[in-house]
Amino acid sequence: MKACWYEATGPAREVLRVGDLAKPRPGPGEVSVRVAVSGVNPTDVKRRAGARGPLPFPAMTPGYDAAGTIDAVGEGVAESRVGARVWVWEAAHARPGGSAAEFLVVPQSRAMDLPEGASFADGASLGVPALTACHGLLLGGDLSGQTVIVTGGAGAVGNYAVQLAKRMGAVVVATARGDAKATDARKAGADHVVDPRSGSLADVALDATGGTGARHMLDVDLGAHIGDAD
Repeated sequence: MKACWYEATGPAREVLRVGDLAKPRPGPGEVSVRVAVSGVNPTDVKRRAGARGPLPFPAMTPGYDAAGTIDAVGEGVAESRVGARVWVWEAAHARPGGSAAEFLVVPQSRAMDLPEGASFADGASLGVPALTACHGLLLGGDLSGQTVIVTGGAGAVGNYAVQLAKRMGAVVVATARGDAKATDARKAGADHVVDPRSGSLADVALDATGGTGARHMLDVDLGAHIGDAD
């Protein structure tokens, strides 16, 4: 199969290789997925660049997120899953083979059914960003009727956080820099959007909550945004 891999960390142009690798076979409890779309995340870039320390395997294929079709299953997995459209998360977690390949193998719990109405591109964009947003919001407990601040409402994690927080019944105050990003945040469901370069997030949050303030905030880069709350 065609795949991308690296055997040392460093600049992408110097360490990434593309060629033929043996197609992996699913073991007990695993599934093989024919990859239609592979997602790219900061985690993939940091590992390849060396920011995550020494490589845990002699060679690694990058790619945590993907979507495609199950083409084979291992022992203990229902044969009925063959042919299923799925989205894959953490394909490269603690494994040498990620999603930047024609086929990947993961535990069946990491291959989630993809609804017919969703494209493979939709599926490959879930994984890391959507699950990060979901877990971050769930740490806040029951959000029904609560006000949630989401910084970067147009970013990958932030946009999912806006959508999910609304599904959980929250009022969402989002930050977004510029008209285009503000539009994205509103399309995701944000009730209030503020550009921190020209407006006060604190003032908007206080106004939205009748002066009590928000108890929950989701932010993937607090150090960069802490000043926005001044």
